[in-house]
Amino acid sequence: MITMMKVVVKKIINPQLHPEMPEAIIGNSKMLASIRDNGELYRLFWPQIDYGQHLGHFWPGIRLTLPEGQSFTKWFHLNIWRTTQRYLEDTNIFETEMSSRTHHLKVLQQDFVLPDRDILVRHYILTNHGEKTERLTFMVYCAFEIEESTIYDSVQLDFFNNSLIFYRRNIYLALTGAGYPLIGYQCGRRGTHSDPFQDASKGVLRGGSGNIRHSSGSLDWDIGELLPGESKSITLYLAAGSGQEIVRALLAEATAREGRAWLEYTKQYWCNWLGKSSENKDSKAFHRSLLAMKLMSNKETGASIAAPEFDPYYLMCGGYGYCWPRDAVYVAAAFDEAGYHSVAAQLYGFTCSFQRKEGDWEQRYFSDGSVAPSWGRQIDQTGAVLWGYKHHYELTGDNDFLDQIWTSLNIAANFLANNLEANGLPAPSFDPWEDEHSQGTYSAAAVYGGLEAAGELALLRGEKEAAERWRQAAETVKGGILNYQWSARHNRFMRGINRRVYQDTYNHAAYEGKKTFIGTDPVGLYPTYWVEEDERVDAALLGLAFPFRVLEPNDERLQATVRAIEEQLWNNNTGGLHRYAGDNYRGGNPWLITTFWLAIYYCMSGKRDRADILYRWCLAQANRHLLLPEQADKSRGGPIWVMPLNWSHAMLVLTRLALDNRLSIIKSL
Repeated sequence: MITMMKVVVKKIINPQLHPEMPEAIIGNSKMLASIRDNGELYRLFWPQIDYGQHLGHFWPGIRLTLPEGQSFTKWFHLNIWRTTQRYLEDTNIFETEMSSRTHHLKVLQQDFVLPDRDILVRHYILTNHGEKTERLTFMVYCAFEIEESTIYDSVQLDFFNNSLIFYRRNIYLALTGAGYPLIGYQCGRRGTHSDPFQDASKGVLRGGSGNIRHSSGSLDWDIGELLPGESKSITLYLAAGSGQEIVRALLAEATAREGRAWLEYTKQYWCNWLGKSSENKDSKAFHRSLLAMKLMSNKETGASIAAPEFDPYYLMCGGYGYCWPRDAVYVAAAFDEAGYHSVAAQLYGFTCSFQRKEGDWEQRYFSDGSVAPSWGRQIDQTGAVLWGYKHHYELTGDNDFLDQIWTSLNIAANFLANNLEANGLPAPSFDPWEDEHSQGTYSAAAVYGGLEAAGELALLRGEKEAAERWRQAAETVKGGILNYQWSARHNRFMRGINRRVYQDTYNHAAYEGKKTFIGTDPVGLYPTYWVEEDERVDAALLGLAFPFRVLEPNDERLQATVRAIEEQLWNNNTGGLHRYAGDNYRGGNPWLITTFWLAIYYCMSGKRDRADILYRWCLAQANRHLLLPEQADKSRGGPIWVMPLNWSHAMLVLTRLALDNRLSIIKSL
């Protein structure tokens, strides 16, 4: 007799792969790093803000020597410290203060990236608050996964400047410390007897100046005696470059000045960049949004990513560390409205450079312009870019900019005008939330706004024929919106029409008596299933007012739609506006984007008191450092998914300016 036994296989989850939102970010628009709430640096992107990701572990700590002569290392990332954290005001310098639970020691860790050099700085101030002298050395353990890989890597101790150099192909990361003599080093392979972590934890390194594959390394500096009441400082520098001599030169420059001097230099840079032109009663949140948006904008190309990547293996989503042209336009609009025109202009330079020859744009890009993984076209993005071109020109009057973008605008506007169906609406594509393929109402509004913008800019250039063609196309789209996407039966606009669905959804809709039809794929091999009306309420219908101005905010149809949006999509537990009826992404939470959007609409319609309440709700969902998430927890409030989200921060800037009557589209009403 054979007994069947049930075999249970336990799935092992690598915590390094699990999606995790940062507590804070630092960077210089070329290097971008994420920090946990215990001060641990756990993601590092370079030479682009979206790739590659090189950590790994970067674990500093202090080695204490007991009176009996024994020593051990107190790693800063372990749960043996009480921590408090903050950004230095108006900067991208992040502080973590750690207090030992077992010793009278405090450590102040100040993390930042030099604004004009690819050097990450970790400046430490060690303070003895006890009554006895402590004997300390400062230890660091590093294990990089260069470009998210553990193959073809190597580490070596560079005796030229006592640094650890990790490298793989043309990516070099060099680490050194300044302020005290080096008294130990060890290179090895992770998970083997040569891995220095266990030796470093015991406080005794064993040498070994190189390794290949799964490389790790440790360095140890002698701090000496720390007397009661005394403070000492040490600074770590991590330089990134494409070759050994480059990182050597960067470290030489870094160590020639004290860490405190570099901190003041970086502090002054950010204060100068921010300026004082954007003062308002919520300046801290406003400034933090601008500073975060700047870190998420590529220094070389101007492309802005949706968020620092936190799910590169697509375990829970399709990834966020990419540039969507639509999201980027909202970010550029916020920079423009706040007076940072050069940042916005650089983004529009990106869209000009990486446009498809047909005239539209890919769904998303890496920030260097490479095409990113995608799942379909989004026509709203093309309309948004054209709207953004006009918005930037209106605020700057820069004729050189108009010349620069004219070719891009010309082929994009022609693409939109030629992409209309018999009902006057753009051909079906993915909606802004990327989960429905239809003739979406928001998408049509964006196309209308883009064509209107193109027509106005064409007139300024004396291109009367093109201007008339694009304006007529815009009116055709507006007619399609009013004739087909307005529902008299529901007394509001619908999410869209001609929605492509799976067969089971089609069967269910047909059973309920809804209008359906069957088509075929472009090559005639497989059937496609369609439902004629997507009757759901969608917060993106607010795009009919802002920014695309299909209708004025006091239009009765728009007012009725907004009432339905707030009645059906408002979260009655914690507040905030959901995206659309039945949204279940990440459990179906209210979004900050949509809530800010509603606040802007109420500013446009003169209801600033209601707008201010919505704005305050969004502020309350930020983390303690004023970084904004994508969503708020539907049951208890607070950040729940993706942080910081660039689009959320852009909408905060736009909403704050609207509340202050400083948003151009509001002032023109």
